[in-house]
Amino acid sequence: MVARWLVFGLVGAALAVAPGIGPAEAQDKTYTLKVASFTPEPASSSRWFKIKKEELAKKTNGRLNLELFFGASMGPMPRHYDLARTGVADIAWFQHGATPGRFPMTELLHVPFLYPAGAKGAIVGAKVAGDLARELVKEHEGTHLLWIVNNRPSGIYDAGKPIRTLDDLKGRRYRTPTPADAAVLREIGGIPVGVPASEMAEQLQKGTIDGAVTDPFGIYSFRLGNLVKYYSDTVRSAISFGTVVNPKSLAALPANLRTFVEGLGGKENGVLMATLTWSDFPGFLKYMEDSRIETVRLSPEADRRLRSVAERFVQQLIDSLEKKGLPAKAFHERAKALSAKYAAES
Repeated sequence: MVARWLVFGLVGAALAVAPGIGPAEAQDKTYTLKVASFTPEPASSSRWFKIKKEELAKKTNGRLNLELFFGASMGPMPRHYDLARTGVADIAWFQHGATPGRFPMTELLHVPFLYPAGAKGAIVGAKVAGDLARELVKEHEGTHLLWIVNNRPSGIYDAGKPIRTLDDLKGRRYRTPTPADAAVLREIGGIPVGVPASEMAEQLQKGTIDGAVTDPFGIYSFRLGNLVKYYSDTVRSAISFGTVVNPKSLAALPANLRTFVEGLGGKENGVLMATLTWSDFPGFLKYMEDSRIETVRLSPEADRRLRSVAERFVQQLIDSLEKKGLPAKAFHERAKALSAKYAAES
């Protein structure tokens, strides 16, 4: 079954038009949907699922429950999309870059310098992904795609060396979350290492990696604050995440409950997830302050060289996808235009 983009806006809006659930109906059968998330419970992304769990239980008089499985407890991070596709989970929160090449058009949303830096980049990225999601449905075959979001643009966090020039990267081993990150890092002298996010802390402690390409919330979510010392705005790529529903799980629900699940979808909910997940909040700010990670800046010359490498990589990626018959050039141009539009508006 080909995935369908579920555009229903914010849950609150969906609830306003959903069929009412009266006292008699509240005594009917209850339903539980298993939600697989690779991020741990303290992660900021987990806040969205907790909020929606409470909302759904309240609005359905307890008939619909989300059972949340955090920290890759249902399976390794790269399997999370398939957990929902195969029905092991009913809903899954997953990272596209965990399975390189599986979502080739979606990976165009990962390329360096596509979004502005910081929290603004996450919101802009969510809006861009929301506008383009219809074109990415086919890549999510076998599931119902709710939404796609991006993180804050990533940089390099190093355990022991400040990165100020591209020469500083030579021989340094970094966990890279996407094929785009790996390709650019390799081009500028670093060594990309494929490590699941849930294993970053362990690999840093062992010295298997020297750092990670991630955003501040990757540091917060996986508790890397005491393991890295320096941050460099070096790659400025994005990581995309998706939430999908198993179609059989959705079809098995009564129509009125199905409406509530469908109401989790749409651009507005994707933006809400990005806002909840990547907006500064007290717990995050305190953790990052206590971590005392030093921010270092690339020299102007290093920044120019990096952007040149990134541009060359993006063109090569577009060319390779076009050869496969995918409309990569037009898609990338729309993504750039939308990013510029939303950056100017915010």
